Amino acid sequence: MSNMASSRRYQWLQFKGAWSALFWSYMAILLLLIVIGSLLYWRANDVVEHSVEQTNSAMLGQLREIADGQFQMIEQLEQQIANHPKLFQMMSTTSPVSDMEQYGMIEMADDLERYKLLTPFIYDFYIYLPKSGTMLGPGVKTTPQFLFDEVDRFDGMTSQDWVRQFDSGYHYRSFEPGMQVSGTWSETTDIIAYMQTLPMVDRSKRMATLFIMINDEQLRRMLDTLAEAGKGEIYILDSSDRIISSTSGKPETLPFKYADMQGDEGKLDAKLGVGDTVVSYAASGVYGWKYVLQVPRGVFLKEVNEVRNWALVLFLLAAFSGAVVSVYLAFRNYRPIRDLVSAVTGSGTALRSKQSPIEYEMIRTSIQSARLTESELRSKLSQQAPIIRLHFLSRLIRGHADPHELGQESLQFMGIQFVSDAFAVMLVNAEEMNVFQPGQDDKEWLFVNFVISNIASELANERHVAFTSELDQGSIGLLVNLQGTDEAEWQQDLASIETRLGQILCERFRMKLAIGTSFVVHDVQAIGEAFRDALKRLDESRKHQAADSGAPRVPETAPVYYYPLDIEQQLTNYVKSGEEEKTAQLLEALYADHADESGTGTPISSYFVMHLASTLFRIVQNTPKADASLANRLLILYPDGIRDQHEAFRQLKEDFLGVCLLWKEGRSDQGSRMLETIKRIVQERYSQNMLSVGLIADELGITQPYLSSFFKKATGQTIIEYIAKVRLREAKRLLAETDCTVAHIAGAVGYSNDIGFIRFFKKYEGITPGQYRANIQTEHQS
Repeated sequence: MSNMASSRRYQWLQFKGAWSALFWSYMAILLLLIVIGSLLYWRANDVVEHSVEQTNSAMLGQLREIADGQFQMIEQLEQQIANHPKLFQMMSTTSPVSDMEQYGMIEMADDLERYKLLTPFIYDFYIYLPKSGTMLGPGVKTTPQFLFDEVDRFDGMTSQDWVRQFDSGYHYRSFEPGMQVSGTWSETTDIIAYMQTLPMVDRSKRMATLFIMINDEQLRRMLDTLAEAGKGEIYILDSSDRIISSTSGKPETLPFKYADMQGDEGKLDAKLGVGDTVVSYAASGVYGWKYVLQVPRGVFLKEVNEVRNWALVLFLLAAFSGAVVSVYLAFRNYRPIRDLVSAVTGSGTALRSKQSPIEYEMIRTSIQSARLTESELRSKLSQQAPIIRLHFLSRLIRGHADPHELGQESLQFMGIQFVSDAFAVMLVNAEEMNVFQPGQDDKEWLFVNFVISNIASELANERHVAFTSELDQGSIGLLVNLQGTDEAEWQQDLASIETRLGQILCERFRMKLAIGTSFVVHDVQAIGEAFRDALKRLDESRKHQAADSGAPRVPETAPVYYYPLDIEQQLTNYVKSGEEEKTAQLLEALYADHADESGTGTPISSYFVMHLASTLFRIVQNTPKADASLANRLLILYPDGIRDQHEAFRQLKEDFLGVCLLWKEGRSDQGSRMLETIKRIVQERYSQNMLSVGLIADELGITQPYLSSFFKKATGQTIIEYIAKVRLREAKRLLAETDCTVAHIAGAVGYSNDIGFIRFFKKYEGITPGQYRANIQTEHQS
């Protein structure tokens, strides 16, 4: 009885100790999870907040670039009007205005017509001349009363109010935001009024006022797009805390001030009603305004909150699952633990049943067996490593290696280490081997491969790293991993290896080789392309040898497929550039390379047609106005599904040209506008000596090569030729209609002296300007 009670007490102590250890282990793990989760949440909060802040800063930077660019157009308009040669005369005109002065005003109004379309942000602009009581605009001469009371009626502002505003003092880039103007047909437009006192050299005279109406709706439309992307509201704030424009109307108060936003850009927190908001800002480089993006903190930290919620859910799920699993494992493993403790202490031997399995013994045995198995597997793998390496190199050279095989761990296991990302493939094929008797057996072929591999590796390893693989009997593939950076030197080294290898094997072993060396690729994934190029070079080497020896042509042992990535990219560029002729030529050349000499279809040409369909399918995905049925039809072009290869290629070619036409049409409208702009610039500035291709390219914001290529393609002549044509036409007009000297005409058409002008005129007309004028006068007299 005493022994039974002692045994039960011992079991209870074992059970209590097991559960105590389990509980504290579980609490330690739970605490560790809390610490790790807190650290991850803190880090996620910091990363996401920084990422969102960078995104908002980039968005505001984009807004600043676009808006400042448009406002700089306003400054440019201001400068052009202020420097107008007729402006001072108009400012000095007093009432009543003479007929000649009236005519001068009309001429200046016509001149202002050229500046009207300078930027879509400008709704309209006028010059107020107080001495004559006149308003001059693009093609318009009117009075303040007619303009502000009949044409453009401002809410709360009459023509008298505007005149008092103009005469109230000098204005230096003054803005009046939030104004609504009604047109002749009662249509309303929100504008921002801009006023600048003229002349700019001495504004105290207040001889005129430049009045520009900026289209606030156009500005808000741009702001709305960025505000939607930023999930907040955008404001443009001046130094007086006035809202120039915004996406949320005109709130009475803002939770931030202009003075709070220090520096060119930054972020600050503010309170908006009952919630918090995050304010990102960037300073304008034109008028010193602040571009402000205001986002509710809940939206700003939406991703952080999602991470926090998911972390909390996962933590609760892990805690609950851990508790359930812990209880289950405690009950499941209590008996083996008790038996193990009893066996160690030597007590309670009767508690263990001889028929029941011993879990720890089974685990110990399993682990020991697994270690033995792992050791045997490692031994076998080390024995098979050379075979695995050769097999891998064979597939790598052919371009069949899987991406996961190119990992550092896999390459290290096979003893392969690349020293750079530049590779070339050299294929060596033993065509004739006089050192052997006819009927060589496999051992002799192995010797041939061994000799070629070792000599080729030794030559390549002198300056680079080489890997060889047997591709067939008497056929070796050499992968050369190039060192250095000089590509011209690489080509010389490869040619030297090819020449010396052929000489050594010919002199010592009387072997006649065909060698094909590929171009250099700069990506391990592109080795397959190099292999295909080496196949082509190998075939060319065979043809040259056959031609030199007079022997019949060696039949190809395998079909050659040639459609590298750079050719595919070139084809894609032709299509997206709308170059139909070049697209058709490249397609026909590629198809001719993959069809046999008789022009009939082959399996390799069928595969090529399928590859072409894949290329076109990817282009169609980004083609504007592309027909959805075309993409669906391309998806069914597989090698087994092509019955008539020529018909399939013909249809593909038509589809390529159709997509090419879509890209061409998409570019035509934009091209027409740019062409008209180029011609307008030349017509306006042909009299300037500095007019050049570079000046036009800088004004349009494009590169000189692109501008020259575009104009040549659009007109059939270069920009230099067009400028010369315009200058020549104007020079001939001045010679025929005026008595100006040749030197004066030279300056009028953009030449600094008459010598260069005479040389230019004679080059295009064959006679001097004086002879041309004499001929014109003779024709008029007769």
